[in-house]
Amino acid sequence: MRHLVPWFSDSPATSLSLPRDRVDAENGKTERLTAGLGSLRPADARGRLTVEAPEGVHVRVPEGELTVERGTTVEVPVEVTVERGSPQRSYDIRLGFAGATRTLTVRAFPPTGGTDLARSGTARSSGDETPDFPASAANDGDPDTRWSSPVDDGAWWQVELPRPARLGQVVLRWQDAHPSAYRVQVSPDGRRWRTAASVQDGRGGLESVRMDERDVRFVRVQGEKRATRFGYSLWAVEAYAVTG
Repeated sequence: MRHLVPWFSDSPATSLSLPRDRVDAENGKTERLTAGLGSLRPADARGRLTVEAPEGVHVRVPEGELTVERGTTVEVPVEVTVERGSPQRSYDIRLGFAGATRTLTVRAFPPTGGTDLARSGTARSSGDETPDFPASAANDGDPDTRWSSPVDDGAWWQVELPRPARLGQVVLRWQDAHPSAYRVQVSPDGRRWRTAASVQDGRGGLESVRMDERDVRFVRVQGEKRATRFGYSLWAVEAYAVTG
């Protein structure tokens, strides 16, 4: 006997998992993720990975019947492309395998590119931990310098762009001290702020935050909740305009 697989008559026969339930997609580009297919009964699971997607959204998955041996999980690729020119909104995609289903929400955004707008901007913060970690270190183009805040959930970093822009993407490179929840806010004048994006599952490292905001002169990364006992620390902040 190689192994035992527990079985209950009222339990699901298969499982279908995704690394996340939401994904941001740039119109015209392909986003790739992996689906996990599992057999939960004392028998192999067989079936096709089915897709139901709205018009304008193309999903590519393996063709033909798939077999998952009992008690195991198989990972398969899923590729999602939102047609260029599609409305910027959320699209729900329904995936199915042998009775198990999951819904993936794809948030479509316009293409971005060009030069980093934050690089030539003027940075400020709610406070710097020490003079060695100033706000300007997060947009100075040097990968070895960083901004660091005092221990404060509500600490923020912001940059004044050289000119108003239609902002489409903010890229954050966090040091270990990062927030688990934060907002990216924008303003035309540094006084009237609006939330362009809210992140409630921050994991640190490299994070790309998408949006489509017009008349942006100021960009602020507003902390809400610290993920560590320290403040917040950013190696770099980059900002890119909508190009299409």
